Amino acid sequence: MSSEPDIVKDASDALLPISDQGIVVMQGWYDKNIHDRHVTLWDLGEVEDNYSDDEAEGVTLQVQITIFSEEDELQLARKIKKLMKEAGCSFEGRNADDSKPEDGIRMKAQRFSKYYEMEEE
Repeated sequence: MSSEPDIVKDASDALLPISDQGIVVMQGWYDKNIHDRHVTLWDLGEVEDNYSDDEAEGVTLQVQITIFSEEDELQLARKIKKLMKEAGCSFEGRNADDSKPEDGIRMKAQRFSKYYEMEEE
């Protein structure tokens, strides 16, 4: 691989069809100043994998993609899942929905992972 793996960039690239529809896709967390649905990307960290001779041959990075909206965004969540899987990510699960939000904003969070092989030096 020519550069360091970046799950947030890869997720952002995978979700271009969503941002092209005018839906904000951004790194970070809920922004109360955005008064429309938006999608956030949150890096959940990494795990070294596939050890050979005490050296990791790769790394698995994880990302949480969260939809914030006043509506239940099940169709958008399905589209995100499809796009992420097409980009080579594995679906790890979805958090329980916030069905009765106090502030009127619902959140739907999904977690994905992607394995990256390390280059030999």
